[in-house]
Amino acid sequence: MSIIITPLRAIIDFIYGLVGNYSVAIILFTLVIKLVLSPLDFKQRSSSRKMAALNDKIQEINKKYDKDPEKKNMKTMELYKKEGVNPLSGCLPMLIQLPIIFAMFAVLRHIADEQAVSMFLTAFNGGSFIPESFLWVHNIWQPDNIMAPIIPLLETVQVIRPIAGNPIVTEANLALMAANYETVMKPLFDVYNTGTANGWAILPLAAGASQFFMAKFTTPPPPQQQPKKAGAPDMSKMMLYMMPLMSVFFCWQYNAAFAVYWATSSLYSIGLYYASNFFAKLKEGKSTSPATLSDSEGKRK
Repeated sequence: MSIIITPLRAIIDFIYGLVGNYSVAIILFTLVIKLVLSPLDFKQRSSSRKMAALNDKIQEINKKYDKDPEKKNMKTMELYKKEGVNPLSGCLPMLIQLPIIFAMFAVLRHIADEQAVSMFLTAFNGGSFIPESFLWVHNIWQPDNIMAPIIPLLETVQVIRPIAGNPIVTEANLALMAANYETVMKPLFDVYNTGTANGWAILPLAAGASQFFMAKFTTPPPPQQQPKKAGAPDMSKMMLYMMPLMSVFFCWQYNAAFAVYWATSSLYSIGLYYASNFFAKLKEGKSTSPATLSDSEGKRK
């Protein structure tokens, strides 16, 4: 995983060096990554539309060869080949994006740990520390929810582990922080952790809502390979609600920076869906334009 984490961290740090704000850097980073992967996303959505258009023909094959699974699979693959559809092409973007999601989870955890240790070291050396805020969130390295303190407590930072090659999150600094955290950080606690919530759970809810919208409106129904058995669970409906709930849960528990990434990624995917549909309809309109139809009629005459 480090082969992915290292370059992602380098890109985020580079953007941060230009804009001086991690929230903005994460948003820009997300847009850059999604833009790079856009051709794959367009291809996936094009394949999904073609698959959905073949649904009726696949149903006919299923019905005709219901008692001959081997023949049914062969005829289905022949149909895919004839129509130029690869049923596995839609999986490629997800296979590429999953490692990026996991790597981003690790990268933002590393930065959050680094920020917590830096905060302590600054206070330990008599300096002043101001948490990085984002809109309603007072500290983006803490969760955006009404229960999270703005300055992390001792039990939170005790789970931090040394990061290989990181000059700040070292075993020596962590030991120093464990021994002196509460006494050194008390002035910050008195200023920030005074009954004020770190956030209002807007980012987790936005991440969940955008995930739900994306799943409900941007994912075409897959072709039915075989009739659904009575009483069998509807997996598509389960995923429709499960993924948004998981998004809310993770973004509620994890730092707000990850919620910024997740919400930005989902919103971009929704925008890409509408752009993809727009260009698809534009292409279809050109292929069935009056000039094209008249040319076809002329050739038939």
